[in-house]
Amino acid sequence: MTDDLRRQPSAGRTALLKLAVVAVIAGAALVSACSQPSDSQQPGAQEQQQAAGEQARKEADEKAWADAEKTGTVAAYTAYLQNFGAGAHVSEASQRIVALNEQARKAADEKAWADAEKAGTAAAYTAYIQNFGGGAHAAQARQRVTELSRKEADEKAWADAEKAGTAAAFTAYTQNFSSGAHVAEARQRLAALDEQARKDADEKAWADAEKVGTAAAFTGYVQKFGSGAHVAEARQRLAALDEQARKDADEKAWADAEKAGTAAAYTGYVQKFGSGAHVAEARQRGAALETQGRKEVPSIDIQKTCQAAAGAMVSLMGGTTTEQDVNACLDSEQKARDQIVKDRATYSAADKRQCMRTDVYLPSYVEWLTCLEMERDVRKMERPEQFGAGPWTLPKVRPAINTAGR
Repeated sequence: MTDDLRRQPSAGRTALLKLAVVAVIAGAALVSACSQPSDSQQPGAQEQQQAAGEQARKEADEKAWADAEKTGTVAAYTAYLQNFGAGAHVSEASQRIVALNEQARKAADEKAWADAEKAGTAAAYTAYIQNFGGGAHAAQARQRVTELSRKEADEKAWADAEKAGTAAAFTAYTQNFSSGAHVAEARQRLAALDEQARKDADEKAWADAEKVGTAAAFTGYVQKFGSGAHVAEARQRLAALDEQARKDADEKAWADAEKAGTAAAYTGYVQKFGSGAHVAEARQRGAALETQGRKEVPSIDIQKTCQAAAGAMVSLMGGTTTEQDVNACLDSEQKARDQIVKDRATYSAADKRQCMRTDVYLPSYVEWLTCLEMERDVRKMERPEQFGAGPWTLPKVRPAINTAGR
């Protein structure tokens, strides 16, 4: 048989292959039949599958929600919403997201405000307003910006005023920032500058007064700076100048009296300088001249002479006479007498006898002086060795006031 099989290999192998294919097909059919339920068993299996799927989804939802709550971030809740758009916690997740966003906004607001306050500048508060226009501190930030802007302007104005350092600059600051941070100091600076300006003006005025050195200059200083630093000294200088002026006037009046050399001149000096340096000597000189004059110059009633002369002038020229006219005549008579007394040594005894006559009608010192001077001058012209050979010009003489009475 073995040999027979060896002789027929192809037929046997073909039969075996056929049997193997049939077995495979039958197995596949059996597996297929077993995997498909029967008509009576299919609905129950689907419900079980659906319930199992729903349970698995719920479990996944709860787990995702638990994870999101555990994380507690906007990203976690957002991921939950994306993965479970119809989950049991969608509404709550949305609320959590809103709450977290609001909390984040508030936190950012507070941080920005803290940063702005830390910086404390108008720029920082302005940036806060720009980023959080409706923030919790927006109104306060605007107020701070206003205050800081005013403060910055205040500080700049003060810095400018200090840099200028003038009364005008500090005055302008107080006018523009009447409630500024430096108003009190500005007023102090103004007071100090005013005081310094007053002192400077005081010193300049005093220097000018000292340079001029006159009573008028020192008086002007005292009038302008009644409480100045040099008022006492100015008054001392004025007193010294007044004393010096009084002494100078005294000396000049005395020199004039000595030059005149008449009793009237010495009497005038005494009347004007009752406590002058030469009063005693003036009284002695005047008394001596009066005594000598009474001895050498006869006395006449000049009051009578002047009254008569005034009446004669009215008769000749008309009009009326006045007390002033009489006083002028009396003054002329007294001066003429003083001159006669002073120059009496220059007159000869013969001329005195001829000119000074009391027995004539209304004698006059003016006439006597005119006569004496003419006689003296004529005698001088009669001396060629002293005055030369001539010709000579006669001097002018004073007109007599009582010629018409002779």
